[in-house]
Amino acid sequence: MIPSYRFFVALLAVGGLAGLAVAAGGLGTSETIDSAGSSGLPSTESLQAQTLPPLLPIEQYTAPGMTAAEAIEAHAAATDGPVQPIPFNHRFHVQEIGMQCAYCHGGTESSPVATMPAVATCMGCHLIVGAQLEPIQDLRGYWNSDEGIPWERVYKLPDFVQFPHDAHIRNDLACAECHGAVEEMDRVSKASSLKMGWCLACHMGEGEESDYATDRLLAQQFIPPPLPEGRQPIGLYPRSIDTKYGASRGPIDCLACHY
Repeated sequence: MIPSYRFFVALLAVGGLAGLAVAAGGLGTSETIDSAGSSGLPSTESLQAQTLPPLLPIEQYTAPGMTAAEAIEAHAAATDGPVQPIPFNHRFHVQEIGMQCAYCHGGTESSPVATMPAVATCMGCHLIVGAQLEPIQDLRGYWNSDEGIPWERVYKLPDFVQFPHDAHIRNDLACAECHGAVEEMDRVSKASSLKMGWCLACHMGEGEESDYATDRLLAQQFIPPPLPEGRQPIGLYPRSIDTKYGASRGPIDCLACHY
């Protein structure tokens, strides 16, 4: 079965189990509607009040052929990258479950920033799946306290550099071209230096990261003479959306990244 199909089939199965859990917990239809409000989803309080039925053996939730010990080890064996408050094994979730990047990191097609997964995103599966595992119990602690997960950043750009995800996605840049083979990582680590030469290797077609590419670009760029105090170069003020996000800029224009 194709991985993405397996993932959605798994979600449907989890949804069915969650429905049985709600029924067993005595949460009637009227109570669900009253506690859900306009969102149509149960509130945190109603979920906390539920008494879930005994969980199935963990083998029921692992990938075919994977034992419970292997599933736990897959999450605990990560050695690269920053330690996260909730261990999330990308290799397991991508290769075995078939999850796509955008399921957890949404907004990349319409926003300069890729989001980090909210607690509700994780609990969409783990309200039932693997609930007896220690990392999932830690996850439930964030859920019960209405706190966000304090994820550790893997990539951080200087304040004077921008990387609009939406512009790169619109130009058919795959996530792996910057983030590496995340599906092979137990714990996510930096796959790219994010130095200027690394960016220009792609933007200028150099093929590999090189300080030479940076030097050559800076030599080509025209640096205008300083203007009187309070004056702005034409085209930079007022800041239009095109200027702000570099949409009308060439791939090696300074203002494509520095704005």
